Amino acid sequence: MYDTDQEQIEAIKSWWSANANWVIASVLVFIFAFVGWNWYQADQINHKEEASKLYDRLLVNISSPDGDLDDRASMISALKSDYSDLGYAVMAALFEAKDLVEAQDYDAALVALNWSADNADESLQAVISYRKALVQFELGQNDAALASLNAIAGDGHQALSFELKGDVLLAQGDESGARDAYQSALDFSADQGINNPYLEVKLNDLAVAE
Repeated sequence: MYDTDQEQIEAIKSWWSANANWVIASVLVFIFAFVGWNWYQADQINHKEEASKLYDRLLVNISSPDGDLDDRASMISALKSDYSDLGYAVMAALFEAKDLVEAQDYDAALVALNWSADNADESLQAVISYRKALVQFELGQNDAALASLNAIAGDGHQALSFELKGDVLLAQGDESGARDAYQSALDFSADQGINNPYLEVKLNDLAVAE
């Protein structure tokens, strides 16, 4: 406690003289951090909105029978280069791979799918792995196709992945392995309520071949 108001004023002056720089610096740091965080948040919102608008334009291009392929490629490239941190870029790369497969440019399609795998979250990895296996099979990269199929995790994909695995094994001359894979695919199809008569034809053809 202070005996007089003058003593209290002098104590405050002394404290301020000793601590002013620290107090001012702390306030400035707080202000800059607050302003910087708000700027970052606004920038992230703008970043996502720009990506969303560009992706919407891409979808319009894809859905239009008169969609310009060069314009589509340009939008896909922009999404991949400027928005690789967002899911829009991964989806764009998958559209790119689809276009390249339709053009039978399987090597380039595989590059696009590898980019997708490197940038996608876990929820898309199974789909990407399956599509990679399809392209690798087209390229005759059977061991790589099997590796991609074996990397697929989770439920819901087994009917398709085991059928493709059977195709790959059959191409390698492994009829026993192909039969087991086709049977697994047929079992999963039944569990999922999928009618796949062509799969039964594949199994029957193997039986006839024996």
